Amino acid sequence: MDDLITLKTLGLATARRLAEAAVSRAGAMGLRIHVHVVDHAGEPLVYLRMPGAPPPARLVSERKACTAASYRQPTAAWKDKLAHKPHVAMGLAAHPRIALIGGGVPILHDGTVVGAIGVAGALEEQDMEIAAAALAEVIG
Repeated sequence: MDDLITLKTLGLATARRLAEAAVSRAGAMGLRIHVHVVDHAGEPLVYLRMPGAPPPARLVSERKACTAASYRQPTAAWKDKLAHKPHVAMGLAAHPRIALIGGGVPILHDGTVVGAIGVAGALEEQDMEIAAAALAEVIG
C-alpha cells in the first residue's frame, strides 16, 4: 500500500500530567474546573473534574479541547475571526463538539498538533490562564 500515512499523537502519560497540572493550577487559584486532554483527532484521553466544579462545564471543556485539536488553534482565536461573520459563528456554535470561547489550546510537537487541552468552569480568562500554565509546566 502506498497511501498509508503516519500520524503523531499525544500519549496517555503526558495527557495525565497536563490534566493534573491544570487541576493543580486551578486549585492554587481557588477555582474548581473541568479539564479534558484530547489526542490529535480531538478524542478524549483524560478527563478530570474538581469537586465543586459547575456541572455544565464538563461538556464545555471537552468541546474546547476538541475545537483546539480539530482547527489547530486556540479557541480564543475564534472571537476575532468571527467578529464580522455572525452567520458562521451561529453555525459553528450549533455543532455539538465545538466551543468558540477561550480555554482550549492545541498541543504542539515539532510544529505538529498532537492533541489539545480544554479547561472550563472559571471565567474565560482564567480558563485560558490555567490551560497555558499546564502546557508551560509539562511541555515547556
